[in-house]
Amino acid sequence: MDNSPQATESHYQQPYLSDSNVTTVSRVEEHVDEASGKTTFSEYATGARRGSDQSGASSGFHSIQTNPMSIPVPRLSYHPAEHNGVSSNASLAANEKSDSNAQGVASENNHVQFATYREDRLGATRSLDGPPSPISRDSKTWIPLPLQPYFWIPLIAFLVAAAISLEVALHFSNKRQGWASAETDKTSLALHYAYTLPPVIVAAAVVALWAWTDIEIKKIQPYVDLVHGDSPPHRSLLLDYTRDNNFFVWTRAASNRHYLVALASLMVILTLSFQPLAAALLIVKDTWTQLPDVTMKNLAAIGLNQNLQFNDLTSFLTGAGYAGASILYDLPAPPFISVPYTVAPFELPVTLTNNGTAFANTTALKSSTGCQSVPVQMTQLSAGAWSNTASSNGCSITWNVVNNTQILFGVDTPSCIDSPPPQFSPVVFWFFSYVPSAMASATFCSPSLSLWDVNVGVDVSTGNVTQVSEIRPFTQSSNFSAFSGNVTGAPLNGRAYNGIMFNLTNPDQFVLARQNATQLQLPASIYQAALKSPQGYFGSFDNNAFTTLSDQVYSIYLALVAKEVYFLPDDEPINLQVKTFRKRVWLSASAVHLLTTALLLLAFFATIIHLFHREDRRHLRLKHEPGTIASAVSIGAQTGVGNILAGRHAQQDLKEALQDRKFRIDPVDMRLFMEGEEGYETVSLPPSPMSRRKSVLEILQGRRMSQRFSKNSSGPNTPTSPRSPTTPKTPKSPPQSPNNL
Repeated sequence: MDNSPQATESHYQQPYLSDSNVTTVSRVEEHVDEASGKTTFSEYATGARRGSDQSGASSGFHSIQTNPMSIPVPRLSYHPAEHNGVSSNASLAANEKSDSNAQGVASENNHVQFATYREDRLGATRSLDGPPSPISRDSKTWIPLPLQPYFWIPLIAFLVAAAISLEVALHFSNKRQGWASAETDKTSLALHYAYTLPPVIVAAAVVALWAWTDIEIKKIQPYVDLVHGDSPPHRSLLLDYTRDNNFFVWTRAASNRHYLVALASLMVILTLSFQPLAAALLIVKDTWTQLPDVTMKNLAAIGLNQNLQFNDLTSFLTGAGYAGASILYDLPAPPFISVPYTVAPFELPVTLTNNGTAFANTTALKSSTGCQSVPVQMTQLSAGAWSNTASSNGCSITWNVVNNTQILFGVDTPSCIDSPPPQFSPVVFWFFSYVPSAMASATFCSPSLSLWDVNVGVDVSTGNVTQVSEIRPFTQSSNFSAFSGNVTGAPLNGRAYNGIMFNLTNPDQFVLARQNATQLQLPASIYQAALKSPQGYFGSFDNNAFTTLSDQVYSIYLALVAKEVYFLPDDEPINLQVKTFRKRVWLSASAVHLLTTALLLLAFFATIIHLFHREDRRHLRLKHEPGTIASAVSIGAQTGVGNILAGRHAQQDLKEALQDRKFRIDPVDMRLFMEGEEGYETVSLPPSPMSRRKSVLEILQGRRMSQRFSKNSSGPNTPTSPRSPTTPKTPKSPPQSPNNL
């Protein structure tokens, strides 16, 4: 090292306080002569008078080359402040003591005063007219309530639980056929709202909670983008998703690569389906419901009933008339008859319901016509006279016709080899027509009966048989078999009356007339059925339709005869199972599945949104709720953004002013920085231990220094000077006068 004097410079700006309206900034220069070991100081000061009476500015330069009082001048040292602006108490106390000693021994002629910073509640030093100190990292960070874990975790758990509960409830709804309802025609409207409003209210609450979450995500997104740095204005300062329609905002968010905002908006659209689906969850249906079993009386049992109506043929004539009317007027079968079954009648539980079905295990008689078509041999005897012959299974019949009329029909019993009694003999329904040419048709029918134990369903209000299921053949051990001996045994021996011919003893003319009327009524009914058929009467000869029609009419007739002839009155108890239609509340399967899917989708994507958003905003530490004018001023007041936007009010002017600029926000004190401003590069990354250490090194190297000053007036409590830096690494040039600055 050479022996020439080398000067090192330590300079610091501090206020010079002469009165309350003048602020003077002094610059102290330290020169060290290494050869002599002497230290000299020089000072210059600039002052400006403020207030309403400000008239000018004054400046002066004072050189202190000697120290006439030979008082040691304390050496100034610089202690860098911590990142968050808080100094240690020990360092502060030491510097205050040093500054106080220097102040006590200094000459008043130097007009130099030193100031210190008062400690605020956070322990940081700051000036009275400078910006406030950065807020400690330990202070509370503001997070929107919907983004708090204690808010969104229970919400998602509720969504999953609701979806599972709906599917479980649907299972039990189907299993139990819904739930009982007190709905009637008078109360249906009120109960409709009682069923639908609660699910809709719950769905509306869920929609509102997610809409709240969505709006908070949109409001905080500009700050999230700023904290990541290098944010263009359209993604930060000019961004406002809350004013866009939810049906379109997601496209804008996706174009800005704010995918969480886009996904949250799509979930809002999904939640719009919650309320209509919730309103469709519960429906009231007329449900086929089983009532408790009931015991009623059996009204008849199988047995031959040869009463007065049987002997005078009234039962047979009435049956033939009803069979004809059923064909002509499409009448339904009488109660307890379902062709070919005739069911033993029983009491119906009309006191329990008038709109249901009674099911019982009882007995039934099954009638069979045994009808089949046989060819007819037609022989013309003379002009208009024909002889017709037909035979089947050892039985034959011959009938002759003349052309007294164009249409002829009838019924008779054939001659059989085994010569059965006429009342049990087969019967033949024959038809003849001269138009358009001579045609003949014959149908042989061999009636029979069989007895069955059946399960039968009977309509409670009408007695109509709705279903018959054969269980097993009827035997003497079956229920209601006490009177069946004269049917299965003598005199019937299981045979069926043909209802055409009768074993009459000394019949009177009225009985014979009823017999003739019965024999005429049945073929006449078949003729009526042929006329009503699609092919008509004449066409029925070509496709043997008379056999089908004969079987239809004869079956009804035999079933009606069976009810009057083969059942005797009875009063045995019978157990009935009653089912009826009741209004019950059901869960709609389609609505449940759709709503469950929507709930699970919302729960899944909401979890993703919250987890990723939590990580995305990890370095954002807002100290207050944004969105107000005061909040915007607080964040951007210390930046040049205000100067850029000053006087610009139109939206297009704002866009042009901020165009091609980038912005960041300090994650420590939430200050907004614009590209090109001091401190912009130091907040390029969110704060981490490495970035904090790097920032301190930059301060020590003189590349970033933040200096604050006090404006307290002089007095007994005049604060000491701030800590000044230690001897810098490189020498500075000699001080210049203020005129050259």
